[in-house]
Amino acid sequence: MSDVWLTRLLAFSAGAVNALGFLSLGGVFTSVVTANSAMIGIGLGGGRPAFGALAGLAVLGYVLGAAGGSWTAARAQRSAPAAGFLLLEAVLLWTVAVWWAAADGHPGGAARTVMLGLASAAMGCQNAGVRVSLGAHVATAYLTGMLTQAVAEAVTRRRLQRRALMTVGLLICGAAAFALLGRWLPGVAGMLPALLVTGAWLTWHAPTRADPATSA
Repeated sequence: MSDVWLTRLLAFSAGAVNALGFLSLGGVFTSVVTANSAMIGIGLGGGRPAFGALAGLAVLGYVLGAAGGSWTAARAQRSAPAAGFLLLEAVLLWTVAVWWAAADGHPGGAARTVMLGLASAAMGCQNAGVRVSLGAHVATAYLTGMLTQAVAEAVTRRRLQRRALMTVGLLICGAAAFALLGRWLPGVAGMLPALLVTGAWLTWHAPTRADPATSA
């Protein structure tokens, strides 16, 4: 049961982090590498190098975060069952949250750039860590492949994948929650993703949590 809540919290958080990047950190996403890669091309071809550079930073941050998340998750599997990738992601997001609060929800240009890199790294860490720890079939932020598979299953096997629909819905709700907080309580909106990932880390360590090796 705790694995279910873990993935739900992470999907909700992913929506909030992507909304943070798009609405407040330069108009790019933190985990959508396809869109950001296209934005790099748009920046290069459309005479908007600064925009392309932000998208490139998001991709770079994601790659570095994915490397860190993969390493910490694999190391935890070989030694102790601690979710090191979630701890790393939480540290990244709490850094963003504290910086955000210090700026009262309105960080300056240089701060926005660094925060975008940190938030993107957190998303890379999450996606890679979940993949290594829970298996490639579990998705919390990478939804294109999951949604494609769900549609294919529905058409070819008449099978509805409720988990996929739930994940998409949670990501949308997470983005909506950040947008609402950004409007009404901008000074604390940046804490939402960090709180959610901290909750996921606590869920991972819940006594009732199943062993990934036996539940995959």
